[in-house]
Order: sequence, then C-alpha cells, then structure tokens
Amino acid sequence: METAVVGLPPGTLVGERYKLLGVHGRGGFGITYAAWDTQKEERVAVKECFPQEVCVRDAKTGAIQPACAEWEQRYLKALESMRKEVETLSKLRHPAVVQMRDVIWGNGSVFCVMSWLPGGTLKERMEQGTITREKSLEWLNTLLDALRYLHGRGVYHRDIKPGNIMFDASDAPVIIDFGAALNRGDRTTTSTTSQGEFSRNYAAPEQITGKGDVGAWTDLYALSATWYELLTGVRPESSDARLMRDGLKPLTGMPNKLGYPEILLALLERNMSLLSASRCQSVDQWRQCVEDGVLPALVQPGKRRRRILIAIGVLAALGLGGLCGVYLAIRGDSTATAAEQMPAVGLRKQLIARVESEIQAQEYRKLCEQYTHRINQLHEEHKKLIRRMDDRYRTDIAQAGSEDALETLRKRLWKEARELDDRMQGEARAIYDEFMEKGKGYSISSSAMQARVQPRNHAEEIILPVVCEELAQELGQCQSNALIRWSSQDAATVFSDAVSRIESAIDARYDALMDRQGKR
Repeated sequence: METAVVGLPPGTLVGERYKLLGVHGRGGFGITYAAWDTQKEERVAVKECFPQEVCVRDAKTGAIQPACAEWEQRYLKALESMRKEVETLSKLRHPAVVQMRDVIWGNGSVFCVMSWLPGGTLKERMEQGTITREKSLEWLNTLLDALRYLHGRGVYHRDIKPGNIMFDASDAPVIIDFGAALNRGDRTTTSTTSQGEFSRNYAAPEQITGKGDVGAWTDLYALSATWYELLTGVRPESSDARLMRDGLKPLTGMPNKLGYPEILLALLERNMSLLSASRCQSVDQWRQCVEDGVLPALVQPGKRRRRILIAIGVLAALGLGGLCGVYLAIRGDSTATAAEQMPAVGLRKQLIARVESEIQAQEYRKLCEQYTHRINQLHEEHKKLIRRMDDRYRTDIAQAGSEDALETLRKRLWKEARELDDRMQGEARAIYDEFMEKGKGYSISSSAMQARVQPRNHAEEIILPVVCEELAQELGQCQSNALIRWSSQDAATVFSDAVSRIESAIDARYDALMDRQGKR
C-alpha cells in the first residue's frame, strides 16, 4: 500500500458538501483545512482527526489506518475519544467558542466542520505588539466567559495558548482547537503529547506530569500563562521545569507600564501557581477575587473532593453521565464496564475475518478464479482454431493459380472470420453471463457489506467503513480480473493478426500472378 503523511488534496469533497481548498494548519492530532461549504456558499474550516504519530494515510484512497499493529489500540482510542465527545461539542453554542457545524465520519477518521475565523491568532497579534490595555482586558473577560461556559458543561480545553485563540470578523476572540479536550478520555492523554496535544509552556504541572486532578484550574493556569506572555513579551517557563527550580519572574514586581489593576496582575501570578489548590477553582471565583480585591484561599483536598462528587452527582442527574465517565477516566478511576472497554489489539484482523465470513468472500474469490480459468481455456482453444485456419489458408493460397481462385479464397476468409468471431464472442459472453448471474448472490460493494455486518462496539463502528471499502476494492479487483480476461485482446489480437496476414498473403499471391502474366 502506498502511504504518505499528507493532507487530502485540494478539491476533495468531504461529506458531499465541503470542498477542501488546502491545508490551513497541522498538529500532532489533526489537520485543519480551509474549505468551501457548497450549500451555504461560504468558507469554513474542516479539521480531520489524524493522530499522525500512530497512523498513515493511503495515498490512493485517502483513508487512514494504524501505521502498524502495535499502534492500533492508540489509533482506535484517539478516534473513540473523539466519537464520545463530538456530540457534546457539537451542541456548544458560545460566541467565544468555535462553532462546530457538522461532523462527518469517513476515510477511517472524523471530520469536524467549524466556522471560519478571518482575524488571525492572538499569537500573531502579540508578535505585532499592537495590543492595547483596553483590548486586552476586553478579550480576557470574553475568554473567561467562554471557559465558564465550557467548564459548566464538563468540558476542559487543556490547550489554551496564544495560537489557539483566534478572532472572528468582528475582532472578538474565539477559542479553537479542541483536540486535547476531545482526546482526554484516557488518563495517559494528560501526560503524553502523542495522545493528547498540549503546549508545554502553557500547560499546568498536573497536565504534564499526569499527577493530580485536571479541572477548571488547569485551563485557568494556561489562560494566565498566555496573559503573562501578552503583558511581558516573555514566554513562561514550562511548569515541569519550574518544579525543579521556579525561575518565573513575578508580575507584581515588574514595571506596570500599561496600567493594569494590581489585583489582576497578582491573580494572574497566583493562577500560575504550581500547586493547583492555590489557584482559582472556577471562573466565578476568579471574578469574585477581582471584585473583592483579594487572592483565592488555598483549597483543602477534602473540599475539592466533595465539590467533585457534588458536580458528578449533578451531571448524572441531568443525564450527562457520559461526561462524568470522561472526568473519572481522566482521574484514573476505573468505572468502565467490560462492554465499554476498548477491544484488545487485533480488532481490525478480527473484524476483517468476520466481514469476509459474513459475505462469503473466499467463495467469491474462488468463483472469480474458476471463471478466469474457463475464459483462459476458451482463449487457448480459439487460438488453436486460428492457427489451424492460418495454416490451411497459407496452403490454399500457395496452390491458387488464378484471380478467381484467390477471390474465392478471400470471400471464404471473410465468411469464416465472421463465423469464428461470432463463435468466440458468443462462448465468452455465455461464460460472462453465467459468472455475473452467480455473482449476484455475493455482497461485494462497500455499502452492501456494511448493510450485512452489524458492528458490535464503537471501535468496530468506526473502522467498519474502512474495512468494507478496502475489502470491496480487493473483491472488485478479483471481479475485474475475470472481466478483463473475458474482454482480453489476446485471442482477438491473434485472430485479427491472422486474418490480416491471410489477406496480405492473398494480395501478394495476386501480385505475383499479375507479374507472371505480364498484366502489370
């Protein structure tokens, strides 16, 4: 299989609606394309789930699959995490959260269609150095509103940074790239960049080390680290490095040239604390601290535990048990039932075997081989008849002593050629019709396979279309091989060449007779 880690080519139509215009951005977890919505006639962004460290793309079909059997589980978990969260994220409606408009499964992956943001990123604006104090405070409040909205629905972004804050047409900030949030169902995703993308300079220590609870305080650390860089022009040192020796320069000791409130500077600094319990535990607490002019008090572990349990109880009562499960999975609590756990490595092979058994793929392959053999035999038989005809006419031509005799041979050749051609075509057509009739009982199209095979779990639901498509291509090639042999030019070419040679021999004999009789 020809593979390449590349984006889909411009012009690709996703979901029969979104025409890709080109790659707009890449990350370890996905590829973002600029695209055109052919129904609404407007530009959109399309993000394809592409955990590139563990998967490859088939350059011919565009489908992705695990790079090797050992990485199959990580590939499936990436897709499974996205599948679990995509419905929740598609319901998010906040002006400062990128709007997910559509979700399309295909090519062994998932495509998320989102609003197009023309105003660039906060990172670009920070590099330009043209941000005013008023704009900075306005944007910060807008983003806090967005985080409050997300956290209230059990969603933690986990990758807030200047590059993941963009601006819409009205110059308002919008949080983008929920790759890390979508991929947070496995506890290991909090500590490995290959299974959950985050940016080390903005990530809280509990996220990098995998030790400790992830929550609203984690996003508030990243937002504070982002604003630390916006105010100082200095990218903050990574929190894991700070754990060894904290060299972060305090904001409160820096010249406050832009006139920011002292409480805000102190609060940004506090929310970059390496101890999560020292930070604000929610956006509401952040705002209350600003209003009261005081820093947050240290949260006792027992109180946080009670808050978590109460929150989980509320979510469960609201019917959002799936989000509870996601949160507990992040913390490492084993709550999944056996039916919900991901299957063992080898799922793909098992599924292929089950699909092949269900559609009788091996029997169809044998049918193709059988009829290919019959066509080959038919061709060989006709080649023998053609060679005999060729030999017979060569003898008859050599013995012809007059123009009339040669003309008689020419007419007989045309008659015999038509009869032999009709016989060849008729016998081949009979074999072809019989093959196609017997082949009707087999499901060799991708859609027919998917209609017959019921996925037994979410992982099979994800990869079944790809498996069926690949198997359909392979069985279609078996059918094509048989049909190509039926319509092969081997026998027809031999036949045509033989007729041409005989006619040329007749013409040559005619010329020789004319020369001998002195008529030329």
